[in-house]
Amino acid sequence: MFRLSVDLATQELLPPASEVGGPNGRQRRDLGLRLQWLFDNGKLPEELHDLAHCIKEDGNDGAHRGTLSEADAEDMLDFTVHLLERRYTLPKRILDAAARRAERSR
Repeated sequence: MFRLSVDLATQELLPPASEVGGPNGRQRRDLGLRLQWLFDNGKLPEELHDLAHCIKEDGNDGAHRGTLSEADAEDMLDFTVHLLERRYTLPKRILDAAARRAERSR
């Protein structure tokens, strides 16, 4: 489920397929290649880069081999939580704070 969450959350970060310089078809389909493209192009925070390998490697192991350890699952949880917080939670918190400030200044 972590891998699916990351897959869905990162697809919307891609530019339209018609855009020049965007990812190729394989990078769009393959999560590991897509993550690398997103990091290389500044679409994901660099602080998450080292932890991102767990989604590709551990996600594949868990889905296909069933050899996922507790530590591997914790790495995947950490990456997924941090990614989703950066993508959705933090921007909303910033908007809410700006709205509160605007309301107070009236």
